[in-house]
Amino acid sequence: MIAYPVRVTPVDKHLVMLTFHDVPEAVVVAADEDDAFGRAPAVLETVLGGYVLEGRSIPAPSDVCGAPVVTTQRFSTLGMNITG
Repeated sequence: MIAYPVRVTPVDKHLVMLTFHDVPEAVVVAADEDDAFGRAPAVLETVLGGYVLEGRSIPAPSDVCGAPVVTTQRFSTLGMNITG
């Protein structure tokens, strides 16, 4: 399992956006934070799966104290070439 910190940004009064500093291609826009965090693991796993298909290394998660995180069960640091 890998946990990536996310930044939560209100887009307007009806939308919120989650962005991953370490995985910039992964962006989630949803009606509220609960919906965004519910969708985020699938988005993260899709983007990381693309990294693997392209032969790119999985980026190491930043150590951002206190930031909310999104975890993926599909990927782990075990046996992977993590870049940092």
